[in-house]
Amino acid sequence: MPNIFHYTDKDGWNAIRSQVDWTFLASRPKAPWRPTGAYFTDIEPNEENLRTLADRIRVPRLKLEYVFEFAGADGLLSPNPNEGRDARVLFSPVDYVVVRARQRYSGTAQGWQEKKQ
Repeated sequence: MPNIFHYTDKDGWNAIRSQVDWTFLASRPKAPWRPTGAYFTDIEPNEENLRTLADRIRVPRLKLEYVFEFAGADGLLSPNPNEGRDARVLFSPVDYVVVRARQRYSGTAQGWQEKKQ
């Protein structure tokens, strides 16, 4: 079962982690070609990946400060399978709930790296 990651800023992190079951809200992204949804990736926040991650998954660098990690990609879809940068992007067209049993990590990307060492 792969681990999946959701990157966000401090406000997003505080809102999501305040719930026992994490709920990632589906919203309309700024990129007009992307469908409404909650977005995720299987790219882990190690030091090497974080250098290029914003460009790879098309998010502002500010959104890489905090990360949620959970087990499994149940119900997640690929917006454009096998198309360059989108090959590693997953989304849910509706709000996506991660129950406590699937939750692996919530905190800063730096903290995730320290945990893995």
